[in-house]
Amino acid sequence: MDRLTADLENVARQKAILAREHKWSDIENIPKPDKLVFETWNAIPDTYMNMKKYAFGVLSIFGSTYFCEQVFSSINYIKSKYRSRLTDDSLQSCVKIKVTSYSPDIEKLCSDVQKQKSH
Repeated sequence: MDRLTADLENVARQKAILAREHKWSDIENIPKPDKLVFETWNAIPDTYMNMKKYAFGVLSIFGSTYFCEQVFSSINYIKSKYRSRLTDDSLQSCVKIKVTSYSPDIEKLCSDVQKQKSH
């Protein structure tokens, strides 16, 4: 556990240094704290299986709660009084777009599009 504490402090320190230097893209390369925690608990020998199951159960509660809150917040934002006639299918599509992380390759998409000639 001492190693986990040191690793988490190191991640926080690196993140602060990169943020201070405005190196936002480099922050993505830093190990995620939740991954470090799960790796540490996963490294516990299988002879402590009950303790591992309990720990993973407790650790997963917070991630799932956060995700649920994020989805409900997105639904409230999408279903405003100005969008009252939104169907369930449309709402489901909007929520998927809102909570899914996707960054398209704009360069590739533009190169695939046939150039339109002016008249």
